[in-house]
Amino acid sequence: MAPIVSDSSPLKALMQQANIDSYRALALQAGVSRWQVQQLRLGKIGQMRVEALTKIAIALNIPLNALLTKFDLTDDRLQPSENSPLTHQLAELQREYQRLQQQQAEQIAAVRSQVQLDALQTLESWLIQWPTIAHKAQINTDLAAVKILPFIKPIHQLMDEWGVEAIASIDAQIPYDPQLHQLTKGTTNPGELVCVTHSGCRYQGKLLHRAKVKPLDSAPI
Repeated sequence: MAPIVSDSSPLKALMQQANIDSYRALALQAGVSRWQVQQLRLGKIGQMRVEALTKIAIALNIPLNALLTKFDLTDDRLQPSENSPLTHQLAELQREYQRLQQQQAEQIAAVRSQVQLDALQTLESWLIQWPTIAHKAQINTDLAAVKILPFIKPIHQLMDEWGVEAIASIDAQIPYDPQLHQLTKGTTNPGELVCVTHSGCRYQGKLLHRAKVKPLDSAPI
């Protein structure tokens, strides 16, 4: 991307705070034309469309009030009269910004609700059967744990769908990596074989919990 042109526009400082490195990048991120960004850069905020200013404020990750303040439109000396077109324009800007913020919050809530619903559908058989299985296990202490394992399959399925994966298998002997493994006892050096006691996990390739390991010569824990 082309570097930001050196100028004294208040927009430059706002872009730097938002880690946006060019006016073109701002236009793309906000979904507005470069001409609209240029209008703001030149301080012609009062001539801009409501939707464009609102989108730029959101792209800069600042409230609309902060954008107006940066361009001195909230300065009492520069405030237009109560009935001027610019006053109505600013009021409309505020309403549009609030509407878009509310819309964004509703969209986030809808996505979160859909994710939860999808998860519950995947876990449906487990939700139905697990309480009964757990109750029977408490009553019948001789119930073999291996008979319960198939009912945990929906949980593993959900973890697979979400991209959650184990770092290592239980009891596996693997070279010790302090970035991925946590010693539960004793000491060892990177690269030396250790035994896995807790598998640990990644989420979409990112580390969530390190696998717990112990030196091979350690007593069982």
